[in-house]
Amino acid sequence: MMEQFIGQVLGDRYRIQSVLGGQISPRTFLAKDLQTDSLVVVKLLLFSLDLTWENLKLFEREAEVLKFLEHPSIPQYLDYFDVEMELGKGFALVQTYIEAKSLSDWIQFGRTFSKVDIKAIAKELLKILVVLHSNGKI
Repeated sequence: MMEQFIGQVLGDRYRIQSVLGGQISPRTFLAKDLQTDSLVVVKLLLFSLDLTWENLKLFEREAEVLKFLEHPSIPQYLDYFDVEMELGKGFALVQTYIEAKSLSDWIQFGRTFSKVDIKAIAKELLKILVVLHSNGKI
């Protein structure tokens, strides 16, 4: 079902290239910004039977929080708009694309982590939490 989104243009600007995740709301896609020719992430929340009020509140909160955060490890807010397409109505959140492998990808490819690696990951996560906390977002 997710493949039917490939090639769709959202907001007259973002052409969906591939699926990044989310089988149910929100769905996450890699897209090309047709104005800047750069890759972006589009999170799409469509109204459906799976959508709860909590999903909508969390989605809107994520968009609001991203607007004010600046950290190299946190995707930047680019755009937010209503979506009305053949596949449904809803909202789209567009953010910068940070090319990286997920932790689960690393593990799936057989990567193991030493205590030093785990400490480094934890320190980076704590830096992000400090940014979020100092902005009153957590």
